[in-house]
Formats: sequence, structure tokens, C-alpha cells
Amino acid sequence: MGLKGRYDVVIVGSGPAGAGAAKALSGSGLETLIVERDKLPRYKMCSGILFPSSRKFVTDHFGEIPSEILCSPERTKGNRVFATIDSPVMDVPFSVFDEGEDLEEEGFNTWRSDLDFWLCSQTDADLVGNCRFDDFEKEGQEYVVTLRHSGAKTSVRTKYLIGADGTLSRVRRTAFPGFEKSVGLVPNYEEIYEGEIDLEPGWLYLFMDRSLTGYFATVFHKDGKIVVVTGVQQRESVKEYFAAFRTHLEEKHGLAVKETAFRHGIVLNDMSAKENYCLGSDTLLLAGEAGGFLRGGEGITSSLISGKAAGEAVLESARSGKPAVEHFQDLASEEIEVCKRVNTRLTEAMGFNVFIRE
Repeated sequence: MGLKGRYDVVIVGSGPAGAGAAKALSGSGLETLIVERDKLPRYKMCSGILFPSSRKFVTDHFGEIPSEILCSPERTKGNRVFATIDSPVMDVPFSVFDEGEDLEEEGFNTWRSDLDFWLCSQTDADLVGNCRFDDFEKEGQEYVVTLRHSGAKTSVRTKYLIGADGTLSRVRRTAFPGFEKSVGLVPNYEEIYEGEIDLEPGWLYLFMDRSLTGYFATVFHKDGKIVVVTGVQQRESVKEYFAAFRTHLEEKHGLAVKETAFRHGIVLNDMSAKENYCLGSDTLLLAGEAGGFLRGGEGITSSLISGKAAGEAVLESARSGKPAVEHFQDLASEEIEVCKRVNTRLTEAMGFNVFIRE
């Protein structure tokens, strides 16, 4: 799809936050563009598990989740937690850390590439992949947004700009360069295996022992593959911790790797855990992890809800003439409180904040 020279709203990022914003704007008459730096559909390192709250949100706002975007096993029953190497496993239902009413007990299992692409396709926004956000300038009441589409530099004009581009948001870093000094990072690394392990599919396994992780480590199953992930504090070696975690899984849980199918890395931030949000200014908004929204270690729900709030804030701004960020602060306030409660519960359950290990 080609780019027009002007849009009412430009959304940077095609994940749940971007899709949530675009869905809120759909049918409003505002021309909306979603730009994604990678080729679509793009891989996103994530469990891809729709917790019951995000499962309900998607069904309520986007429609029934098609079987084509689910992977095997289609349902995830809940969490199984190993607090230490020697402690017995604890079955922890999603409801302990997943707020909401009228929720199902189980989550849905997806690949994020399929989920995110489907979510965006349910909106009326123009969706353009291989299109990187580079910069913006404010000219009067508009932003001139510089993009690189398939390697070629171009620009579009817009009144509203929504950064939904994740933990290391380029929109946030461009708009608020000084804010980055307050953001702590949590590197994560995953390997996806063909093989066997003595852990029953259909659960999200969490390992909290400090010898295995500086954040928390996880194991889950997708389409017959075993996904193994661990995270660390910013100055620690994720590869060293991952090696220790893999050895633990081999010795204690029968991990036998036939082939390593994929290796990926990602970075989370500690904004939500420290209540250090950055919502934007004027008619520039930051949703999802770009703004700091994260429910403990689960980001899909908070991204969807904060994205929707950003889209609704744009609509309110267009009606009222007030800065969109003023509406966004009100519309996102409930989700900020939910994030606070979930992070507090996680800290109380573990005895420390998993993002900063305090």
C-alpha cells in the first residue's frame, strides 16, 4: 500500500496498542495510518498468550478470535510457578494476576505475528509495513513525520501522532529525550526448540530462582515446539543466565533438544513497575509499553486497553479542541491503577520487585 501525504492520525507500531488505537478510531471518518518498521506480518518475541482479560477485550472489540491465529495447544490453563529450584510447582490461575469481570478461566495461545496482523486487519486504518519512523517536527498544529518506506525517505503530515512502538519507543525517545535517563531496561532472550521436555503443554511455566534469572524465566509450548526464555537486569549477561536455565531444564525437567529452530532477543522496561509513565504531550500520545503500560509481565491486555484509550482521546480532542493528552490522562487512569495493583501483587507474592530485584 502506498502512503498519502496527509493523515488525521499516524500510529507508529502495529502491535496490540497500535491496533487498539486504530480500532477506536475506526468508523470515525478520521483517516488513520499504522506504520510498522518490519515486513508484515512481523515476528514479535512474546508468549503470545491471550490472558482471559485480553481474550475478552479482543472478542468484545474486534470480534470472535479465528482459529487460524491460534496455535497448539489452543488453550492455556494458567501459570505453573517454581519459586525456587527446590520448591514444588504451584498452580496459579490467571485470575490471581489478571483483573476483570466475567472472564473465562483459560487463555488462548497465539503467535504474535498472526495475532497482531489480524487485529490491525480488523480496523479501517491504512497499514504499511517496512516503514520506519525516523523523526518528526511540529509545524503549527501539525506534525511532519519523517519515515523510511522500503528504504526511501518520505514524510507525511498529521494532526495526531500515537507512539505504540514498544519498550524502546523511537517516538518517545524523539519527543522526550531526557526521559530515557529514568528508564531501566530488562533484556530477555529466547530459544525455540524441536525436542522434548517433562513439562505438560498447556501451561505457562514461571521460574523465579535467582540462579536462573534476573527477572523471571519461562517455558511454554507452541505448535509442538518448546519456547525457553529468561531475563536479566540491565548490566547482567543474559546468555550466562540462559545457559544456566537450559542446564537446569535438562537436569531437572528432561529437556532434550533435537534442533534449535529460532533465537530471539527483546528488551522490556521498568516504567510500569516504578509507576514512571510517559503519556505524551498535546496531540502526541504514547500507548502500550511505549507509555509504560504493563501488568506485571503481561503486556497484551494493557497495550490493547491503553491503545483504545489513546484512540478515544483523539476523538475527544477532535470534538473538544482540547489537547488529546488531557483526555488520555483521564481515559488511561483506570488502566494505570490496574497495572499498579498487579505489580504490587506480584511483588508481594515473590517478596521482591521482579523488574528491579528489590
